[in-house]
Amino acid sequence: MSGIIAIKKALARVLMVAGLVFGPCFSGDVVAGDKARRVVRIRNESSVSSAIPLVSIETVAVGDPGNQAALVNGASVGSVAASYRIGKYEVTIAEYAAFLNAVATRGDGANAPVIESLYDSRMLSDGNIAGISRNGSGTAAVPYAYFVVGDGKKPISYITWFNAARFANWMHNGAAANADIETGAYTLNGALSGTFTKNAGAVWWMPTQDEWFKAAYYKGGGTAAGYWLFPTQSDSLPQNNNSSESNQANFLRLGVFSVTQSTTQDATQNYLTAVGTFVNVPSAYGTFDQGGNVEEWTDSVVSTDFGQARITRGGAWNSGGLNNDVATIPTALPSDRLSKVGFRLARAALADGAPVNLSGVITVRIVRGPPDIDSPETLVPRQVVQYSVQKGDFTVEARDAQNESVVATGTFRTLRSDRWNLITVAVSGSRIVIGSAPEGTFF
Repeated sequence: MSGIIAIKKALARVLMVAGLVFGPCFSGDVVAGDKARRVVRIRNESSVSSAIPLVSIETVAVGDPGNQAALVNGASVGSVAASYRIGKYEVTIAEYAAFLNAVATRGDGANAPVIESLYDSRMLSDGNIAGISRNGSGTAAVPYAYFVVGDGKKPISYITWFNAARFANWMHNGAAANADIETGAYTLNGALSGTFTKNAGAVWWMPTQDEWFKAAYYKGGGTAAGYWLFPTQSDSLPQNNNSSESNQANFLRLGVFSVTQSTTQDATQNYLTAVGTFVNVPSAYGTFDQGGNVEEWTDSVVSTDFGQARITRGGAWNSGGLNNDVATIPTALPSDRLSKVGFRLARAALADGAPVNLSGVITVRIVRGPPDIDSPETLVPRQVVQYSVQKGDFTVEARDAQNESVVATGTFRTLRSDRWNLITVAVSGSRIVIGSAPEGTFF
């Protein structure tokens, strides 16, 4: 038996030196990629679920912390003290359908009212925005199943504020099957009415009016850059007739619908466009459709004659309101469902060295060379044993193709010959940089 063990150890050492065997990390797994690239998987230990998320939302960074506010109808709007990230696009039909299939298949338990509230039959029956269909009876024998109808890249609507808050909780908790939707970003515990505030430490949330407004209108590049009048980086009223040109949006422009270029509304016509369709019209920070498609819930509360309401922002396929000086700020009761209202999420910024909670598995690549060079050398599996780490010689670039996110500060281990070495990595902007490692450590 001892001879067999010795042979196994010798074989393992040969494979290790060849760079073909990689052991587990403290915060995840270091694994070999294919011959074209080196892949490191770092599992988020702080997430409730370590499963790969069913939905990954691409975000953009909104910097210029402490920017000046805009004066809108006598109120200051748009100043945000800290950096943050916000969804590049509105939450889509396909993303919401994945959410429903993960958490809303049973409508016969104690949380039945919540589950039933997550879907509205008009998500299918309203031809202007359809949609999502639902089959089944919501029981253990015949659970609900949800299906995308048409283009799943169009934004979801008929969403209450509570639907959006539960989606944010789901994302916060890993976006996996049966991930908790009642706590996380918001502590709801079955509530379908009332006013709730974001929890400290929320990973995903609905943006405040200031966060939404800044991402849409602020020019960026400093704390006194000023604001565009429209979220298309323009002070001129956008057109709505050509998605490939600049300063365009899917909104009701002077009574004309964008999709049909008609003043007549057809009950069977879908008026939504896939998120990002207006490819040449990002905001200064890189968001799309903050001026059209659907209005969006924000986290900001305002008192109205009908009770505590939430501010909504952005124009929609059947309304205007694109400019930042609208006479009346749009609002809706948190339980309202409208064909023109959807949402996008915000999330924590990735401050240098700051721990960040992420869900699922983040894929990164190891490159050699300083972070500011144009073409850093990507290390492929059989090359990794040829290079040593000497405090910062390597940058671990963390970029999820959909999420553009990076992992938190942490320690993991790599193999050097027949022993392990501890490597400390830290967030630095959009990169994870190796902060310290024993000289001679091999990847």
